[in-house]
Amino acid sequence: MRKKIASVLIITLLIPAIIIACMFLIKGKQYYVSSLLIVFSALAAFFISLEHKKLQTRDLVAISSVVALAVAGRALLFMLPQVKLTCSIVILAAMVFGPDVGFICGALSMLVSNMFFGQGVHTPFQMFGMGLVAFLCGLIFYKNKIGDNRFAVAIVGGILCFAVYGFIVDTGSAIFFSSSFNSASMLAVYASGFKFNIVHGVTTFFVLLFAVPGIKNTFERIAVKYGLFGEGSQ
Repeated sequence: MRKKIASVLIITLLIPAIIIACMFLIKGKQYYVSSLLIVFSALAAFFISLEHKKLQTRDLVAISSVVALAVAGRALLFMLPQVKLTCSIVILAAMVFGPDVGFICGALSMLVSNMFFGQGVHTPFQMFGMGLVAFLCGLIFYKNKIGDNRFAVAIVGGILCFAVYGFIVDTGSAIFFSSSFNSASMLAVYASGFKFNIVHGVTTFFVLLFAVPGIKNTFERIAVKYGLFGEGSQ
């Protein structure tokens, strides 16, 4: 139980603290440092959550495969702003493989995809936002029968994508791109990003609505067949 609490604290407290500290302590392209530290912190939380289970090469392959799918889900629809499959894919991974795996997949998917879309001060916020959405969905649905209810998954996933990811990324935009950092400028950024966040949330809702239970069941069969993250054995 203490290890699970430590994992939650790393993701919900340490990683935001890293982003904020890098903003104030490092001048120029601090996002490279904060992005790297986010990955290390996410891995630390993941290894803590493993407890007595041994990490297998197949587990790393599974994480890499999910990240590749998530990156493709963002790249394939690059011409449609905020119409992305990434959030849905990492949510499904978190539901099946666990919240810590979901966070790693979410964070890495944004870091890797930004190698194509462009790294910047927004990258750590995108990594944290996408990872946190997956992590929260994992906490709610992992090893929980409610995860079989596709309407519940779609509603929760869509709302978290809209509210959590949208809020975190818009906050980053307000901090770095507003001429004056105050409540008025913050509200202006949130208002301008509202329609984009709605589109992202609605897209995630519909993708999850049709992807559960199909893709979720596929992930579960693979996890059991290959004993991923201690779920079963071949």
